[in-house]
Amino acid sequence: MIRKLYSFRLFLVLIIILGMAGTLYGDETNTSSVLYQAGSFAILEKGEYSEVFSIDEMNRLGDFGVGGFEDMDGELLQLDGTVYQITIDGVVNTPPGDTGVCFGNTLKFTPESSYTIQETSSLEELNTIIRESLPDPEQIYAVRVDGPFTNLSFRSIPSQEEPYPPLSAVIDNQSVFHLVNATGTIAGFWFPEWMDGVNYAGFHLHFITDARDAGGHILTAESGVTTLSIQEIDQLNLYLDYKNEEN
Repeated sequence: MIRKLYSFRLFLVLIIILGMAGTLYGDETNTSSVLYQAGSFAILEKGEYSEVFSIDEMNRLGDFGVGGFEDMDGELLQLDGTVYQITIDGVVNTPPGDTGVCFGNTLKFTPESSYTIQETSSLEELNTIIRESLPDPEQIYAVRVDGPFTNLSFRSIPSQEEPYPPLSAVIDNQSVFHLVNATGTIAGFWFPEWMDGVNYAGFHLHFITDARDAGGHILTAESGVTTLSIQEIDQLNLYLDYKNEEN
């Protein structure tokens, strides 16, 4: 059973209502879009990689997400209801449901809008196009980009043992992979600057091929003609019960 903690050192209410009374693009039937988050980025940066909830629990909350596993054992991408683990050697696994998640976001992905993006020559260009497509960049969004990519690089990170090092030290030991002419999906989230510390401000994006045989935390990308899907977040539920800590 996941327990919510109702105090937080960043002085934010754990259930954050982000949406206004109106809905996107005049869609009066649009229902609340709830994002669930395991842990906080500020705590992760300092080296807290203990389980907050399991994959089974994550799948009950949503079907689309990104994050990291307990002990930072590889990269996590949840797509169409399946959680994938990309390990330090680049292997893509579907780990068992009791595998722990130390940090991540998930939601039921029901995008309100989609756009066609023409060829891009860099991840920075792609990110700029996505950001300019957001109705209000001061809100949180789930974003998904599907299509062909001509050149990609992405990373995975090694499993850690306690006492855990800070995240910067873990990233120093990352493995970087390169891929040419692949079709797949970039999935992740946009967090505005005022959410820094709760999550990573900016884009947090992971990639996986359609064949589900390669992927990781996206570093660079050149794309062909792709499809961008966007979902605005109305509410954030934050879980902070690290299961290896004494209560």
